[in-house]
Amino acid sequence: KQWYQRRVAITAGDEMMPFMAQYFCDEGYKMMKTMRGDMGWCRKDGSMEIPRCVRSYEHVEIMFRLVNSKEMKMTNKAGNVFGGVVQAKEVIGGQNPDELEWEYGCNDGFNDNAAGAICRTQGFQHGAQVPVSKKVQLLKAAGMMALPKSITDDMSSSFGWTNFACDHDDTLATSESCKASRYGDAIADKGVKAMCFSFDRMAVKCFNADDFGIEVDVSFSKKKIICNAQGSKQGSAIDLGPLNLQVKFLVDDEMVADTSVYKKKKGYVAKYNFRI
Repeated sequence: KQWYQRRVAITAGDEMMPFMAQYFCDEGYKMMKTMRGDMGWCRKDGSMEIPRCVRSYEHVEIMFRLVNSKEMKMTNKAGNVFGGVVQAKEVIGGQNPDELEWEYGCNDGFNDNAAGAICRTQGFQHGAQVPVSKKVQLLKAAGMMALPKSITDDMSSSFGWTNFACDHDDTLATSESCKASRYGDAIADKGVKAMCFSFDRMAVKCFNADDFGIEVDVSFSKKKIICNAQGSKQGSAIDLGPLNLQVKFLVDDEMVADTSVYKKKKGYVAKYNFRI
């Protein structure tokens, strides 16, 4: 049985979570937390996301890691991982995570909301599913029985999960709005129709801004002004050139130039002599 005791009154939240409340568990129970810890909320569509309290031996935590390699490298300039092939461990009760094997997820039934649930464990706000790199797919299609050692080192080669999907993009994997099947159960139920291969491995890219956005950095020299505008959506760079944006340059509130010519590395450039 689940027990809830609200510690504080319902309060106003934000646009995504208009009403929120804090929860705690009775003695002997452990909390299955939300992405905001012990906070629960009502969504605009009337659905809810709330913590659950279970007996300590029934408590489940899903651990994820994103695997990068020469064949599928998703790191930024600072060396931080923002995507890769997904591996997971299901830790139940008092199990020692170090004694459990990492398992691959099969991308059958996988959706972007579930990718977001994975990415939130890695410090990001959102996520999207991506195919395993073409190089890995080609290696398998060519009949190689094993992937390169850079991928297989220190990894379990078995599938553990399949049909992982979530109904909302504000959850963790343990949410009641997320569902998944054990791979072995899916095989037992559907046979070869549920079988997954190396190119079916679950992979994600993670990001913080879900909407289209533009970051602008303005600099100047003695003879020109540089407006380095870079567009992005879901963590991927967008070429602003085809958008034919008209950019106006002002100095002391006076327009000195305008242009729609965009260069990928520099952005928009206007000639202006600051020495006059």
